[in-house]
Amino acid sequence: MGASVGRVLQGNGHDVVWAPPGRSEATRERARSFVAATSLEELAQRAEVILSICPPHAALDVARSVQGFDGIYVDANAISPMRAREVAALQPRFVDGGIVGGPPDEPGTTLYLSGDEAATVSVLFEGSDLEPHVCGDASAVKMAYAAWTKGTAALLLAIRDVARHFDVEREWQLATPELAGRLAAAERSAAAKGWRWIGEMEEIADTFAAARQPEGFHRAAAEVYRS
Repeated sequence: MGASVGRVLQGNGHDVVWAPPGRSEATRERARSFVAATSLEELAQRAEVILSICPPHAALDVARSVQGFDGIYVDANAISPMRAREVAALQPRFVDGGIVGGPPDEPGTTLYLSGDEAATVSVLFEGSDLEPHVCGDASAVKMAYAAWTKGTAALLLAIRDVARHFDVEREWQLATPELAGRLAAAERSAAAKGWRWIGEMEEIADTFAAARQPEGFHRAAAEVYRS
């Protein structure tokens, strides 16, 4: 996702800087068209805007790693509104972000933005395949979206396993043919990146609890992706 967002910014005429130390060869290959900094410290000195796009459990660590940065810090991770406030406490020029959709290699993905400088960040993406949208609470949008898309995917995977346990998987599939495509997509996604969604489900559960709604749905979804 991060490399795709970087390419969108390049396509809009912006320089993209990244820090290679400690990153895998696969990541280096995806970022080969970007400007390489020797360290996070150099990156923070050179950049006007930092975009954090990482698994949710790492969001606070990333924000801490560039503490003292005086530019705009965009956290575009799948974190709860409460976690976003913790990040904001570390980065004075904080903009909350939420990416809804897949990597923006083609139209159809939206970057929700909120905060005092959200409009400034929005301009960077205007006219690109990553459509910016300024709103009241970007993290809440992301949580509500993923609660449905990834939460129901976890539910389908759990139902499949129940059907298998009782040896009625074929009958279940015959009774619900409309779910075949969604189940196949859930299986592919969970196999490829389900580990990344454990923390996201926990962030969603925290968001539900803050809204005084049952949090157990997504605690259970985290267990599905953990198994």
